[in-house]
Amino acid sequence: METIFRTRYVSVIAVFFGAIGAVLMFIIGAVSTMDSVFTYFGGHDDAAFSSDAALAATVEIVSALDQFLLGLVLLVFAFGVYTLWIVADTAEAESRVHAPEWIKVNSVTDLKVQLLEVVAVLLAVLFLKGVLSNPQTAWSDLVVPIAVVLFAAAVWLIRKAGH
Repeated sequence: METIFRTRYVSVIAVFFGAIGAVLMFIIGAVSTMDSVFTYFGGHDDAAFSSDAALAATVEIVSALDQFLLGLVLLVFAFGVYTLWIVADTAEAESRVHAPEWIKVNSVTDLKVQLLEVVAVLLAVLFLKGVLSNPQTAWSDLVVPIAVVLFAAAVWLIRKAGH
C-alpha cells in the first residue's frame, strides 16, 4: 500500500505545468495590456484618444482580463493539486503551505467547485468581450449570458449540496 501511496508524486507534473501555464497566461495578459495602451495612444490605425481607439483598447483590456483570469485558474489548479496529493498529511500541509483561506482546498470536490466558479467568471468576461467588440448584439448572442447564469446556478447548487 505504501508503494501505491508514493505514486502520488507523479502529480508533480500537473503542478509544474499548471504553474508554467499560469506564468505564460500572465505574460500574454501583460502583452495584451500593453497593446491596449498603444492602441489608445495611437500606436495602431485608430486616431489617438478617439472613441474608436477607446473601444478597441477596452476590448483588448477585457481580453487581458480573460488571460489573467485563466492564469489564476491554472494557479488555483496547481496549488490545489499540490495540497491534495503532494502534501498529503494535513499537519504537514499547514506548517509548510502558507496561503489565504480562499485558495486552500480540502478535497477534490472543493478544487472542482473553485475551478467551476472561475470558469463562470471567464464565460461572463467572454460575453463582455463579445458585446464590446460588436455592440449590435442579437438575440442569439444572449445564449452566452444565459449559459453563464445556468452555469453559476449549477455551481451554487453543487456548493450548497456539499455543505
